[in-house]
Amino acid sequence: MDVDNVSFPHHLLGILTAISESDFVSLDFELSGIASRARGGPRTKFHKQSIQERYAEIKASAEKYTIIQVGITCAHFDYIKDCYVLRPYNIPISPLIDERLDIEREFAFQGGAVQFLLKNGFDMASPFTKGVQYLSREEAQRAKQMTYDRLEKKAQPEDLILKPEEVDSIAFLRKVRKAIAAWQVTREQSLDISSSVGEKLEPLVPTITNFEKRLVHQLVRAEFPDLVTISRQGYIRIIHYNEEREAENIKKQKQWAKEKIVRQTGFRWIVEALAKGDLHTFDPYFFTKDISGMVVAVELDSMKNKFNRAATRLKDHQPVLVGHNMFTDLVNVYQCFIGPLPATLEEFNEELHKLFPKIVDTKYLATYGCGDINPSASLEEVAEELKTQPLPAITIHGNHSKYTDREALHEAGYDSLLTATIMLRLSTKLHALHAPEPEPTPEPVVMSSPAIIVSSSAVADIESSLASMSVTPSPEAEYAPASKKKKKTRNKKKSKDKSKLAETKFASSNKFAFLSEVEAAFDSAQIIENGNQAPPDSFVFVNGIENNWENEPFVQDTTGWVTPPKRKRRPMEMLPDFDAPSEFWKKYGNTLRVFGTQESVIRIAEWE
Repeated sequence: MDVDNVSFPHHLLGILTAISESDFVSLDFELSGIASRARGGPRTKFHKQSIQERYAEIKASAEKYTIIQVGITCAHFDYIKDCYVLRPYNIPISPLIDERLDIEREFAFQGGAVQFLLKNGFDMASPFTKGVQYLSREEAQRAKQMTYDRLEKKAQPEDLILKPEEVDSIAFLRKVRKAIAAWQVTREQSLDISSSVGEKLEPLVPTITNFEKRLVHQLVRAEFPDLVTISRQGYIRIIHYNEEREAENIKKQKQWAKEKIVRQTGFRWIVEALAKGDLHTFDPYFFTKDISGMVVAVELDSMKNKFNRAATRLKDHQPVLVGHNMFTDLVNVYQCFIGPLPATLEEFNEELHKLFPKIVDTKYLATYGCGDINPSASLEEVAEELKTQPLPAITIHGNHSKYTDREALHEAGYDSLLTATIMLRLSTKLHALHAPEPEPTPEPVVMSSPAIIVSSSAVADIESSLASMSVTPSPEAEYAPASKKKKKTRNKKKSKDKSKLAETKFASSNKFAFLSEVEAAFDSAQIIENGNQAPPDSFVFVNGIENNWENEPFVQDTTGWVTPPKRKRRPMEMLPDFDAPSEFWKKYGNTLRVFGTQESVIRIAEWE
């Protein structure tokens, strides 16, 4: 599914929901440039970098280049369809920032990378025309702080110092000063200053340069502290200072800045969902647009409920992050969406593990135990080798059919889909090859009803409990006596019920039947005396209020509950469990393949 800056608000809730329901999420990226060997450096054909040297090289590249396309595939096992359902998304990313946020971003394009992308049909204009914008965590905090400092006068621009030879600028300031002094003795609410201030004939359309605006702001701030300047298109408006009005204006501008930062956050909301980040500042009104970007009428409460359910699931469940040859991708993700990269690889691993505690590199799966020989294990080669494997069953969701019957290599969405299929097929294959023989399970005992299957140990427990059970009906004296006529009728009815029971096909005089009789006797003993129902002794009155089970919190009694038997799965039908204690994921998880280095792997952390 293609998602651009226009349709992103419409699709975002669906993406967040899909992530919250996923077993794992696979990622792939297209970059504006990649790390290249520095000329004259120490590395030659006889020298391999250390892992730390490779990290420093990729870090420098990530600080220079940027992500321009993201592919995401959400994968989860559908127990109704009995297969893995994949939802691929292809999203162009814009490196541009709204100019009103007081921050700037620098980025570059690498010639070789551009040639490669163009060769594979990449639209180089799409990041700028269709790309989804974003702010990293650090950029969002910096934009907020800079706006607040400017509004609270904590960060004033450096004053301009005019030289004696700048006669035109000095004359402009003189005219502005004179105009302000003349206005202050009038009852006018405001004064507009433009380039033609002090002239007899004002132009129809006022104009003022940015340099002149800065001079006016500086003059008023230094010489007229009881006045306020407001920048407008083509002029500066000067008004009298009002503390209450200024406080309210600052409050509104801070709120505007917050809303602008939330909207500019863009793609980072998806990263926050993957990293179990903070979604509480998100405004669900953002979703109220159709695929063309038009605001539409929606049932807002329903939309808020969907968002809250997804956010709640994401707090309790963080999907595993999957990629192919993903060391470079992870470094770029951190730089683009989190903040400045740590100085050392050790620090980076610690911060990365906090964000994504479970990571799987499919290239490491494909090359495990390869020794010191670097086998070819590109994404398409591994996918081609595994494509005839029948299990596990995989299907692409009907709303994500773009790649159902066509290939689009080196498009991030398609590559993320290939990564997801490799993850499913390769991990199940490796697990089946090395899985121990399953222990034989005892045969179940089938009771009289064919719909009930209970283990023999559970049957023994039930029979033991019944043997020790003794039921004593409550004495009739505990209840208010009824008239003899009613008692006779009641006894007659009980006899009829007994005879009726004896005639049924499954009649028996076991203890369960006796319990039913006791229950019926208890119900019939709720006798009306003087028009009132006599309460049983188990009822308690507190301050005249009946305190029975209706006023007590419900507590489910789970005594004797038996877990239903699980369906026996064939080998390779499902992934090894991510959450259960697993030697498989302790062996293969949280390890990245980095060929061309002395160590060849990076162990991020233990799988927990």
